Amino acid sequence: MNKPIEVIKYRGHEIEIFYDESYESPDDWGDDEVFLVYDHRDFRVKRKGFDPETIFNHLLGKHNKFEDHWVFPVYAYIHSGVSLSLYKGSYPFTCPWDTSFRGFVLVKCDTEIEKSYNEELETARSRAEGLIKTWNEYLSGEVYGYNSEVGSCWNFYGEEGKKQMITEAKLEIDQYINKQNQEV
Repeated sequence: MNKPIEVIKYRGHEIEIFYDESYESPDDWGDDEVFLVYDHRDFRVKRKGFDPETIFNHLLGKHNKFEDHWVFPVYAYIHSGVSLSLYKGSYPFTCPWDTSFRGFVLVKCDTEIEKSYNEELETARSRAEGLIKTWNEYLSGEVYGYNSEVGSCWNFYGEEGKKQMITEAKLEIDQYINKQNQEV
């Protein structure tokens, strides 16, 4: 294991923060509610039944849904790594040579809750943006884990995940200390 990137001292214990070296792709989570499909020679994410070319051809008819999913176009900037962006009405990257539009985020339509078309679309867009953020954290290696004398946990994505991880590590230490005090 590599050296910790940070050590936090908390109530007489140390929490060592590491970059997670064996983190999972968001595609490995098997989420059928919100997922990415992309087909570029240098970056592929496939999902059975959801071919990007078929979706693209369907969208040419001015649809923004494919089967029972909202569809959001995704661009990738591929140059010494991959960075993703949802299309928001304008070209998302400044380099036309290393940028491609070859994929989509699909968000399952919410049929359980009655919402207006615009409310449902905005909720779906927010979920798609969250997925792109997680993918970018994954692609840049911004995934963390911790070890302490009390326990360890891994697979926390991005700065928000890192903050959550530190909170959980401190709670784990608090519970350990409380248990020790009850035994005494």
